[in-house]
Amino acid sequence: EAEQIQRERQAELDRLERVLGEMVETRRTALGLVMNLGTDAIEFEFDRADLGLEERELLSRISGVLLTSTGYSVYVYGHTDDVGTEEYNQLLSERRAESVSDYLVASGISADILATRGYGQSSPRVAGISAEARASNRRVEIGIVDVNVDVMGEVPEQ
Repeated sequence: EAEQIQRERQAELDRLERVLGEMVETRRTALGLVMNLGTDAIEFEFDRADLGLEERELLSRISGVLLTSTGYSVYVYGHTDDVGTEEYNQLLSERRAESVSDYLVASGISADILATRGYGQSSPRVAGISAEARASNRRVEIGIVDVNVDVMGEVPEQ
């Protein structure tokens, strides 16, 4: 019976990866999936955490997919570029994560399964100080974690 449940959870994760992968860059992790909402999905302007119309439309589509699944926790990770102080960027990354999380809740995702975390400038996606590199680092990632794996109830590291 446990093997059957594991096969079903694996099939559901495969489905999520396929469907979400059509919308945004998605990668598999040991705990589930991570969606990168970088410049090709959500483009945060320098020093901003607000969502535009296109970003809200994308998040609505992602929410629609997530609403078809159960047994997952959703983690929203905010990031910044390297301009500014570490303290300021930490707060900005938290605001970005909360902006996305708030929109997901408004779209019907239960706040009970959502958690946010800001990483500031500590986890760049692209090395460098070019405008393109910095734009790539101003991003949010969404982690989908099977609650059967996330037994500690903690926000998993990326």
